[in-house]
This record gives sequence, C-alpha cells and structure tokens, in this order.
Amino acid sequence: MRPAWLVVLVLGLTPAAPAEADEPRRTLDMSRVFDSGASRPRTPMTSTPADPPPLSERRQWLFDFRWDRGEVWLLGAGATDEQTPRETARAMGRFALELYEGPALIERVRFDFPLLGAAEALDGRGDRPPSLSQKLRTRVAVMFPATTRGTRLELWDRASDLRWSLPWPPLEARPRSRDAGAEGG
Repeated sequence: MRPAWLVVLVLGLTPAAPAEADEPRRTLDMSRVFDSGASRPRTPMTSTPADPPPLSERRQWLFDFRWDRGEVWLLGAGATDEQTPRETARAMGRFALELYEGPALIERVRFDFPLLGAAEALDGRGDRPPSLSQKLRTRVAVMFPATTRGTRLELWDRASDLRWSLPWPPLEARPRSRDAGAEGG
C-alpha cells in the first residue's frame, strides 16, 4: 500500500508539461467584473431631490430663526451686500430653506440650530430618553442668496417632515454693507 501512495505523491509533485505553449493567449474582459453599475438603472435612495447647483449672488438675505421649546419662529429677514458674489455653501442639517420656481427646486440651504441634537431614539424599553430640546431656546442666522428667481420659499424640518411657507422675496429691507458694521444697520 505504501508504494502506491508514494507513486501518487511523486506524480502529483512532478512538473507538468508547459501547457501555456500549446494554448493561445486570451485577453480577459474584466469590465464585467469591475462594472460600477453605470449601465444599470439606478434607484434613488431617497425621494428628496439632490441639491441644485449653488447660486452665486452678491446680495444675500439673512434670516433670523429661533427654536423655542420645540417650535420654530422666523424673527426677521434683512438684506446684506457682500461686495462680491458669494456662492451658496452646502452643508448637512436637520432644517432646510428651499426656493422653488414652479415645481423646480432652484436653491436649498441646510442648517441646524445650535445645541439642538439629533432626534432621540427609543431605548431598550420603548421609552424615549429625556429630551433637552423641549426646553431649549436658541437662535440661528441663515444666509440665503437674494436672487430674482423663485416663486415659493419653504422652511422644512426634515426630522418631522413639516413645512412652512415663507414670503418670497422677504419684505425689502435697506441693504447693509459688511463694512458699515453697527452704523449701517
């Protein structure tokens, strides 16, 4: 029994005849393996449209919002002149100001209120932990381009999916220059 085992072992270790010389070389098409899926239709991960290209405006609206014990208030809006065109910043946030022209979204500015944390999840017993946001009072100023486009402005709380209509354009205020400081405005 032993010699047969050795023969199998020896035959298994002997180098094979170079098969490469007999076979034609072929190029493998790896594009299918590394396909990014560009040819397949993509399904959106969310129903929220993507942010539009940022607008670039010299004049900006400065919206003053307050979070007061779970409620959102617009305290006012004023125009400011930045001296040079300023492109709208893109950021993540629970809240968004969205400007529409008919059904088309033409600008979105996302923001958060200071100290307002993420929505609290249920704990293991199904209870919500104590919420600090129900007693929180905080304010935030949001820059928004003073474009001549747009027909409807909305404030959207993405966590609760509530929307509020805001006047567009806001009531005209005297433009305030950044150089003027406290005297200008």
